[in-house]
This record gives sequence, structure tokens and C-alpha cells, in this order.
Amino acid sequence: MAPYVPLHDRSPYFSNLPTPPYSRDPPTPRYASPDYDPSLPLHPGSQLDMSSTSTPDYHNEYNTNNGSSTYAPRSTEGEAGPSRKRARPEEYTDHHIQQYHNAGPVRLTGSIFNIAPRNPFTAVVGDFIMANAAGLDNVEIEIKLGILMSPDHQGNPQRRIRMPTQSEMIVPPDYPLGPFHATMHPYQHKVLNNLLNQAAQQSVSLPPEQGRVNFSRSKLTDSFHGQGGRGGKIRVSRSRETGEVVEVVKKRRIADMNVFCPGAAFDWRISVNVEEPYDMPDSPPTMTRDKDRASYRHQVCQVDLTHVMSKENAQAKAVSSFELEIELLDVPTLLAEGQAQSDRFDEILQNALDTARMLVKNCDPAPQ
Repeated sequence: MAPYVPLHDRSPYFSNLPTPPYSRDPPTPRYASPDYDPSLPLHPGSQLDMSSTSTPDYHNEYNTNNGSSTYAPRSTEGEAGPSRKRARPEEYTDHHIQQYHNAGPVRLTGSIFNIAPRNPFTAVVGDFIMANAAGLDNVEIEIKLGILMSPDHQGNPQRRIRMPTQSEMIVPPDYPLGPFHATMHPYQHKVLNNLLNQAAQQSVSLPPEQGRVNFSRSKLTDSFHGQGGRGGKIRVSRSRETGEVVEVVKKRRIADMNVFCPGAAFDWRISVNVEEPYDMPDSPPTMTRDKDRASYRHQVCQVDLTHVMSKENAQAKAVSSFELEIELLDVPTLLAEGQAQSDRFDEILQNALDTARMLVKNCDPAPQ
């Protein structure tokens, strides 16, 4: 049996042939012995320096040396110099920085596909609105700030819900919830009032189409008739100054979507309602509410900050509360844009949702 010869010590398979099988292209060079370190750059001028402008004649080399390679391993990187096969990382970095300073920041295009995906939060809210409001008349869409409470279990005190999330979250419709407390502390009412007044003052010089905030004040007394529920209540609104009837409507709740905001002062609720004109009722009111309202109108929505004095009946003591709601102004246009599946639909919704987020973000928790 012939002794074993390592692969790197064997002669080329074509060394015993009369002529090499490659008459044009030189054969691929054989690897050197295992002491060759591929991480070291090639020695300048060596036979295997692929960065050289001239191509070594491997065909003649193999003929003159009877098929044995004359390649010698390189000694040190200092003698060999830097490799010219590819740029080093620092060369890439320097080139990128120089190019960035020369051209300035590149305009971003949304993603690697040069488009931006639809905001998933806005998409869910939009689908909720279209599923519940499409085809209805006299639709009202509003966002109320408040606190989502846990259900009352076996007499345990109610508390704000807790959800496994670190950012705002749309609560599933089948998740068990208690009442939604759509009220706030007087201190929070004052903070939001100052914040909205400042926004109105800073936008006085702006034209309406560029974001001017228009302020208005109203004082009304609302009397409610009927049992409420899904059938709705009749609301009669009168001016507190003149006693004149401003409007008579029947309000029916269609659907609600709750948004939990961990770490924030408030959660919020998106409601779809129907407010249709109605005849003056003959029955006595079941409740009255005196409202002192400051309204801030902006582009596609209006923020109503209200101090309410409510009484269950004429003999009951009035109860003070503070509320904030955001109402979308042109609901028919919003629904038409939704039916057309246009980008404007998301833009209108995003404006109202971001208004709610800014108000929640800039309000402190209620003092203890």
C-alpha cells in the first residue's frame, strides 16, 4: 500500500501530462502549507498578490519547477503593508462622514420600500368609526379624558385598571371594565385651561388654515328627559343668561372604544353617538346640568373644557365636576373620506388623536 501523502504536498494532477490541460488560462493556484495565515495581507510583488496590475504566469511557473509551487508564506503585516482588496472600516466611516457633511441630511423615504405603512393605531380607530358610523345621519364623534376603572368584584374597592403594556393601548371590547370616570381634579382643569389659553394666544397671528386656535365661551343649562340607555335621552339646552332654548336633541350612544395610557394622568374614550333634532318634551326633567364651557376650535376638532354643576332633582344639592372632551367638527366629510379610503381620512383622525395625546402628556396627576 502506497504511503499517504498530504493533499498540500501532492503534485498537480496534470504534472505528468505532456501539456497542461489549460492552454489559455493559468490554473488556480494551490494553497500553501497550513502555516499560511489568510488574515495577513499579501506581500507586495509576491506571485499571489491579486491586487497587482500584472497577472503572474502560473503556467510557466509550474513548467519550470516541475509542478512545485515557489510561494513562500508572508512574514509580518508591517512588511506587507495594508491590503488593497477592500477598504478598512475607518476608511468607510471617514468617507460616509465626508459625504454627509458635503450633501447634508438625506431626505428619508419612509422605509426601505420608499413608502410608509399606515399607522396601526389610527387604522384600528378608523375601522371602528367606519363600522359604527357609516350610513348614519347626525353622527357625533368625541374623545373624552377620564379614568378607566376596574369592575367591582365582591365588594372590593374600584381602582384604575392595569394592563400589561408600557405604551397607550386600545382595550379589547370584550375586556371586563368598570365605569369610565370622565371627570378631573380642579387643579388639572386649571392646568389644561392655562395650556389651551396659551395655545390660543400664540396662534393669534396665524391664518385659520395654518392652525389658529379660536376661543369662545358659553354658559348653558341642560335638562335631560327620558330614561337614557341605548334608547337615548332628550336634552334641552337653554341659555343661562336669557333662558332661550338653544337646541333640543335626542342623543343615542352607538359605540365606545377605550384607550388605556399607562403612567399618564388620564385614559381616554372614543365615542360614536347620534344627536338628532327632537320635539320639546312634556315630561319633567330627570337631571339638570349648568355648564360653564370654554371652547378651543382648531382645524378639524374642538376642545371643550367644562365646569359642570349637576343636580339629580330640584331638591338635591348641586355637585361640581370638571370635564374635557374633543369633538370632531365635520363628521360627514370624515366619513366620506373614509368611504373613499383616502389618506385625508387618516390625517383628520391623526390630528384629533394627537390633540388628545398632547393634552394627556402635558397634565400632571391629580394631587393626593
